[in-house]
Amino acid sequence: MMKRIIRYIPAILLLLALSFVPAHAEKEPEAVVSIGLLDSFNPEVERELILPTMEYLKQKFPQIRWSLVHLNTLKPVASVEQSKADFVFSSAGTFQELHQVLGYNHVVTSKSVFSDNPSESVGSVFIARKSREDLKDIPSLKGKVAVASQPNSFDGWLIGTHEIAKEGYDPDKFFSKVIFSHFQFPDSLAILAAGKADVGVFSACLLEKLEKEGLVSTEDFKIISPKDKESLKCSHSTELYPGIVLSTGENTDPKLVWEVTSALLSMPSINNSEWTISQKFSKVNQLYQDLKIGPYSYLKEQSLSALWQRFKNVILIIAGIVLILIVNEIYLRSAVAWRTRQLKSALKEKIRAERDAREKGKQLAQMEKFGVISQMSGMLAHELQQPLLAIGNFTSGLKMYMNKQERLDKVSSEAIQHIEKNTKRIADIVGRVRSYAKNKRGQFELVDLAEIAKRALTSAKGSAFADIPIRLKVPAKAEVYGQPLELELIMVNLLKNACSEVKKVKDPQIVLSIEDEGKCWRVSVRDNGPKLSPQEFLRLRQMGDSVKDDGLGIGLSLVRGLCDSHGASLSFSQIEPQGICAAFVIEKRSDDGADRKNN
Repeated sequence: MMKRIIRYIPAILLLLALSFVPAHAEKEPEAVVSIGLLDSFNPEVERELILPTMEYLKQKFPQIRWSLVHLNTLKPVASVEQSKADFVFSSAGTFQELHQVLGYNHVVTSKSVFSDNPSESVGSVFIARKSREDLKDIPSLKGKVAVASQPNSFDGWLIGTHEIAKEGYDPDKFFSKVIFSHFQFPDSLAILAAGKADVGVFSACLLEKLEKEGLVSTEDFKIISPKDKESLKCSHSTELYPGIVLSTGENTDPKLVWEVTSALLSMPSINNSEWTISQKFSKVNQLYQDLKIGPYSYLKEQSLSALWQRFKNVILIIAGIVLILIVNEIYLRSAVAWRTRQLKSALKEKIRAERDAREKGKQLAQMEKFGVISQMSGMLAHELQQPLLAIGNFTSGLKMYMNKQERLDKVSSEAIQHIEKNTKRIADIVGRVRSYAKNKRGQFELVDLAEIAKRALTSAKGSAFADIPIRLKVPAKAEVYGQPLELELIMVNLLKNACSEVKKVKDPQIVLSIEDEGKCWRVSVRDNGPKLSPQEFLRLRQMGDSVKDDGLGIGLSLVRGLCDSHGASLSFSQIEPQGICAAFVIEKRSDDGADRKNN
């Protein structure tokens, strides 16, 4: 007996242990994703596309419980907002309304196999009985009785009425009567076939589909105003638009949106439809705006709030213009007197500046004449000294030779005397010219290069180069010993040369600057004129010759001579990518500078 009890002890202990183990944890609740359906389509759309899509999502995401919720198609915005659906199936027109009001975004769009373009997948078709020979185009439908499925059916009514509006008619007053039968087939088509309506507004491709299924014969009907657009391979009378849209709210999980998008884009086509991407919804928005429905329904209202919504931009613009005119009138009245005083002052200043510029121009012209004379006298003295000496020697030798040969007659003697007399006269003329140039040069004095640079800029602006911008970069003071008019003449000539070059470029730039280099001041004129060839720059740098087509080099020669007389060094350098920098370096003020330079 004890042995039998001992044998059952392990089993008893196991049962006791299991009795203390808690019940199996409940299965975690499934995530619920609701998809709203705004069904303004044909009855077969839900059966052939929406429900198979729901089954496909359930297979792809078994961990999610998918819920299809039918929403009120007459009040789509309020119905979607109340349901808080994660996704919504709707027509492209309803999607555009949800997008503008609630911020719903496009996920995928359905495309029929009859269409090559997802943005041109649906449209409307006007159908009449073949016996109605009086109905040929849209204008011939005016005043007739029409039949359609629902007043909010995008491709079954709205697209058709938009085509009427595009023809210049009011869609609300175009037909004498409109019969809405809820379903296009069999209701609307039966009403049309029975003669209770003159024309029917149907979804494009409906007639071909029904004929393929053997339900109707196209021989009994005809298409009004058919379009021949190749992107949709079935009869239609209107512009084409995107198909059924699956959209999502702003608060839906982005990862879920991405997974659903990827899944539906990889979903095989089913019942002649497939999911794809459409990007062109601007035509849908224009349709709603032209028909004054959805978010643009206020365009039909005449209340103050509707008028404000319709014309608020115009009202704000007009109010702004009136306010600007009032402020402008006040400003003009207060500013006229001040502006008049400013103009009077500016006119006086301009007259004074022109007078000063004329006086300065006369002084500079006179100084330039003196400089040219000085340069010419130096060249003449240098160049004529040897020829004059040779003429004198040959004349003396000729006279001695003819005396020795006893051939010096009266005529020859007079000719030799005239040659000697005129040779001496030439030497005297050269001497007088040199003496005249020397007497006109003034004594060196303490001057400010910065002030001279400003006067030089004014002189250059008063010349033919007044429209060329010149920047001035000078220190407060830059004192040297020198002749002020000669230093100004140097700067004016360098500025004129720069102005002549920058006239050839689109954006002329000239900078006159004075820089501190320790014991000296460096005065430079930089321009962005055309780039010189190596030969032209070598001629300018070594010989100081002009590189202008009509230049004689007298100005540069004058500048070089005046620089030499002030103990200044003149140099030229090229600027990359184009331009020339002409500069001279002159010694700063010193106690013995004036005496040394005058000496």
